[in-house]
Amino acid sequence: MSKQINQLFTMGYEIYFTFLLNLTLSLYINYVVTIPYMDEEFHLDQMQHYLDSDFAYWNPKLTTPPMLYFLNYPFIVLLSKMGFSTLIACRIINTFIYPIITFLVLSKLFQNKQKALLFSILPTIYFYNFLFYTDTLSITLLSLSSQLLQSKYYFISSIFSLCSVMSRQTNILWIVYICIKDYLEQNQIKLQFKDPRLSISFHLNALFNMILSDLRTIIRNYIYHICILILFIVFLYKNGGVVLGDKDNHQLVFHFAQIMYFMPVLFIYFPINWNTLLQYTQLSIKRLLLSRNAKFTYLIILIICLEIVHDWTYIHPFILSDNRHYVFYIWRRILSKDIYRYTLCFIYALIIVIISRILIIRKEQTFQLILLFIFTTLSLIFSPLIEPRYFSIPLLFFYQHCQFVEQTLKKQITVFTLINCIIIYVFCEIKFSCDFPQCRFMF
Repeated sequence: MSKQINQLFTMGYEIYFTFLLNLTLSLYINYVVTIPYMDEEFHLDQMQHYLDSDFAYWNPKLTTPPMLYFLNYPFIVLLSKMGFSTLIACRIINTFIYPIITFLVLSKLFQNKQKALLFSILPTIYFYNFLFYTDTLSITLLSLSSQLLQSKYYFISSIFSLCSVMSRQTNILWIVYICIKDYLEQNQIKLQFKDPRLSISFHLNALFNMILSDLRTIIRNYIYHICILILFIVFLYKNGGVVLGDKDNHQLVFHFAQIMYFMPVLFIYFPINWNTLLQYTQLSIKRLLLSRNAKFTYLIILIICLEIVHDWTYIHPFILSDNRHYVFYIWRRILSKDIYRYTLCFIYALIIVIISRILIIRKEQTFQLILLFIFTTLSLIFSPLIEPRYFSIPLLFFYQHCQFVEQTLKKQITVFTLINCIIIYVFCEIKFSCDFPQCRFMF
């Protein structure tokens, strides 16, 4: 841990500036927004009951388990004795304690401090550090679990894995993912098949046989994580679904269009220098124009995108009625109109081609990449709501997977920092009319 703390002091001006910016923006938000906003109302109500030792109470609007309140409890008691209100104390923990832990862990996990900082300030992630939401804690716990598993601390990793699932249920998918990923990384040599002409079925059969031969080792290493999965399955059976409360507004649906919405976000946030990204984009378009095979591949991807958008777009009532979210306006002015919705499929397909091209040229490991896309799909397609913050965990593991050696990411860090300042200014200062007690713009 002392080695990781030393990283904080060798990072350079970026981390110090970010810390001072966090402090400034935290003071600004807490000065302007003095009462709970949106879901903060439910989280704060639950937290207050726990502080009053009323552990039997459960707010019916809460959909996630209570780990956020358990972990925050001692800090809030301490901060309350220092004179902070419960709301301010909860926000302070989210703004400083969890993000700092996440940055230190990701610096080691990514093996790149600039990339760790870039991930930490991505606008759709950064904004929620200043509110009492579960997103920041969820990212912190999953980062710790992944790093500890990578370092072969299986039992300690499982503890943080359990905590992460108890902060957000869908993290169970990512617990399974990091275990499979860890196993594949330990068996990279076995997965490097010498004859690429052999069929996919041959490779899958070889993988299946390898798992069977290592079954005892798998059970020994991941037994605690397997127990968590079994407990989660029991929870699903007893609870009758994933969410705890407000089930009417959070029912599982098949919403495959979420993958289409995720692709532009991944492209914009991709952990690669923007000049390099532009070069890859130009290369992909040039190849698309000159190569018949590239045209055919793009056409197939385009048809799939059109089919997904046409048949698997789900419109949640909140998207149509809650004008406090940016998605409300994106849907109303763009995605609700057929001409725009289907035209965007050409862009979605092109982005898939560009990202695939980057990963092929960079020789990313195929099995791990396919695995990541599968779990990203599973984590997104069952969500009825279009919320960019749901993309945070898939982005975390894309950043971990793409171990690119970049000269600098300072341009992205600068631009995203400016965007964050604008977003928070709009949240605090721009007034508009809505059907709710407070009207502020947010993701």
